[in-house]
Amino acid sequence: MHKLSYAILVASTITLTGTATAASERTCSYVYDSAGMVVRDSAGDCVRTSGWRPEGAIAECEPDMKKPEPVAEPEPEPAPVPAPQPVYKTVNLGAGALFDLNSDALRAEGKRELDQLVSDLGQLSDVQSIQIAGHTDSTGDAAYNKDLSVRRANAVKNYLLEKGVDPSIMTTVGWGETKPIADNSTRAGRAQNRRVEITISGEQRVQ
Repeated sequence: MHKLSYAILVASTITLTGTATAASERTCSYVYDSAGMVVRDSAGDCVRTSGWRPEGAIAECEPDMKKPEPVAEPEPEPAPVPAPQPVYKTVNLGAGALFDLNSDALRAEGKRELDQLVSDLGQLSDVQSIQIAGHTDSTGDAAYNKDLSVRRANAVKNYLLEKGVDPSIMTTVGWGETKPIADNSTRAGRAQNRRVEITISGEQRVQ
């Protein structure tokens, strides 16, 4: 009889000294009564379950326990840098602006046009190749025209070299009268066929 009374007394003490805890704050680390209160023992300490873990501790029961440091959110990945866009460009320079008749010596006007071309190259992040092709009209001897077209292409290359263009990316070719773009039977057509074509392959600079 005495043992039974003692058990009832202890149970009553534990129940009456419990602490109310919101249902959202409950963890499996403590014993709760039917009223949602944390059960405390005779010393006033919260009654822990066998599954108690530090991460399940609540402040009212473990006021001296240091809370774990919050996990910092990872920094967002930087936006990817756009890839440079490939550029393929062909510049047609009329031989009349570049050279005097039957000459491979660059005129002042021709040098100004090539200076502008060098400036345009500076807008590219990378220049892979520059092909310089000389052309003539069909007037005169074909062999002479071939030789003249080669000399004019080389004259353009040499000027670009003086302006700092990498020689390893430049190639020259002379086509003479074999690749007309207009009618050689007319004066206007022949003027169009006398030309130097500069084809540039590179990549556009990303801003």
